[in-house]
Amino acid sequence: MKRWKCGVCGYIHTGDGAPDKCPVCGAGKAQFAESNDETKSLKEYVDAQIQGEAWEVVHYIGAAMLAQKLGHPEVGAVLRQIAIEEAEHGANYVFRSGSTIGRDIDSLKEFIGKMVEAEKGAYKMKNEGSALARSEGEDELSALFKTSAEDEWRHSQMWEYCLKQLP
Repeated sequence: MKRWKCGVCGYIHTGDGAPDKCPVCGAGKAQFAESNDETKSLKEYVDAQIQGEAWEVVHYIGAAMLAQKLGHPEVGAVLRQIAIEEAEHGANYVFRSGSTIGRDIDSLKEFIGKMVEAEKGAYKMKNEGSALARSEGEDELSALFKTSAEDEWRHSQMWEYCLKQLP
């Protein structure tokens, strides 16, 4: 048996050939490449699950937003529920494996400290994106960047609060 990796979401398929369609993200057969890696560690399996679940969450919520805009709020609600469940799957892989967050208070504090800085960096980057979009006449996109930037700043403050609450 051969292993085929989806170039969009990282899903690994085992079989004689690539699947016609990725069961995770829906990418076509052309998006698959044969993987020469015959062995995969548990960490690699966990990381692939986290990546796949994250991809699903943002795309399912995007589809929910589109369904809502097109006048199908009931479809949007179902898609959002699916996205929440996929987020829980990914979060469970992170939690149970200790991936990126560790397993003790010192690791948690280190992770939270990194998130404070990451959110501040995202704030800066989104403000830059807002200015660029505005300069190109993309006012709606500029506004989205600006709103997202404000959320990132608020998130940095929330992370800092959490860090201060830990011993």
